Amino acid sequence: KARMDSIVERLASTREALQQKQQTVAALEELRTGVLTGKRVELPSAQRQHLERGSPVIGQVTFDARHRPVSTNVSRHFKPMHSVATASQVRFQSFLSLKKGSGSQGGGSAALLVTIDAASRLSIWSLEGVALLEDFDLGHGEGRIVTHMALSPTQDNHFVLTADDEGVLRVHNLKITGTKKEKGAKGEAAKEQKSQFMVSANYSSSFLLPTGPRGEQRPLTAVAPVERGSQTWFVTGDKLGGISVFYRNGTMKGRVRVTEDPGGVTGLVRSSGGSLLFSSAYSFGFFSPAQLDVQFPACTGWNSPLVDIAMDPGSGSKVILALQDGDILVFVTSSGKSKACDLSLKFPHVSTLPFKLHAFKGHIMALPTVPQDLPNKGDYLREIYFFNLAVMDGGYGVAPSRAVALQASFKPRQPEDFAVTSSPSAQDRGKSHMSIRFEGEPGVELFELSLKQPSPPKIAGGGSGGGSGGEEEGGLAGWLNWFPKVGVFGITLIGVIFWNVRKVTGQKTGGGGGSGGGLDDFDEDFFNKKR
Repeated sequence: KARMDSIVERLASTREALQQKQQTVAALEELRTGVLTGKRVELPSAQRQHLERGSPVIGQVTFDARHRPVSTNVSRHFKPMHSVATASQVRFQSFLSLKKGSGSQGGGSAALLVTIDAASRLSIWSLEGVALLEDFDLGHGEGRIVTHMALSPTQDNHFVLTADDEGVLRVHNLKITGTKKEKGAKGEAAKEQKSQFMVSANYSSSFLLPTGPRGEQRPLTAVAPVERGSQTWFVTGDKLGGISVFYRNGTMKGRVRVTEDPGGVTGLVRSSGGSLLFSSAYSFGFFSPAQLDVQFPACTGWNSPLVDIAMDPGSGSKVILALQDGDILVFVTSSGKSKACDLSLKFPHVSTLPFKLHAFKGHIMALPTVPQDLPNKGDYLREIYFFNLAVMDGGYGVAPSRAVALQASFKPRQPEDFAVTSSPSAQDRGKSHMSIRFEGEPGVELFELSLKQPSPPKIAGGGSGGGSGGEEEGGLAGWLNWFPKVGVFGITLIGVIFWNVRKVTGQKTGGGGGSGGGLDDFDEDFFNKKR
């Protein structure tokens, strides 16, 4: 008997092993079919993550079955507009917002595209692709490389702040004026007049990040301008963990060390109330340039180094972190009137690469970035993901999550960097513009980006949020709203009928009421009234 039990156990384990082998063969066959046909196949989340660690090609031929994108139609959401700076290698790009109606008659977007090329020259372009300022020398000197660029945060005055690899920061004021459109112009002349802008740049100030008390260098890692009322500060982060604040004329206000993490301060993001969100490899917090102080204890609690950080403008208290292992976490920094540091959400794990983040119309845009020391960088497909915050806040159900609203692939082109602006014009509501720099290509591409603001998640109901189960919930809610009015009337009417029938029946069985059959007491007027 013992020998028989041993044989049965061995047969059972062999059967399980065969089933696992069959599942593996079936998955490999699906992958082979996807590679040959060019169509992506769905894989369970755990299988996809495991296989992608060994081969980056898995990400190109598969989707996460649970978090399959709602749309992959690039042509529907990205409308090509123009190519700009095609004669230079662009290193930095960003949109400069203008006041409403400033030279944008006819509902055009009040924004300009600012680029800096590998030769440290500044150019400014209209959304029609017209060069308003081209190849302006920023004055950093021969052999210097511009490592950071930041634009003015408000629309009242415009400037560009740049920093080079020697720690020198330079500020240039931008003068932007509208021009009158002439009638009867055609061709290129009409295209130039459509922009209706004149731009000039003038040197304002320059300053250098000072060395430490022992002469140690403080390599620059981040820059951000802050405006509060009439006061403007230039804030820098360095590799030794310090944040320095400078006045507009370049005079240093002070420096505070905010982190002991290796690599120092890695990012600075403007927050509400004139404060800055700073980040390091394993912490983030809020810094006040006015008070030269960290307002609250820094948030920590993750193991993989932090690569990029963004804030959700819709809530004001949600901070989104992109980690080096491809995870994206959401921390909530307030609970009622008190401050907090609570992990509230983890994004679907769709890539092993770290992401660059940007908040956009209720979505978080995420572009995978390839580390410099990663071998076979060309094997990794870089697509732009649009994560729906409303859906993820509603939670995940059994059905596909719909968390990835759009997954945009430009294959075989590989996006390296992007910038986005929303149109402030009420007539162009819902329209935005985006610039993308592709790997190995000069210049940048301008697109019109169409993506609707997601609706807030429903409080009740099934499905997995954000558009699933809405019809069923609407039907149930309609029945519940309709039932009290019709149901109460019907129950009352049936009760009246039964009461009168019982009354008549009682009169018959009791022998009373004469020879008229017992219907003389039926309250016909009351019945008609209730009916």
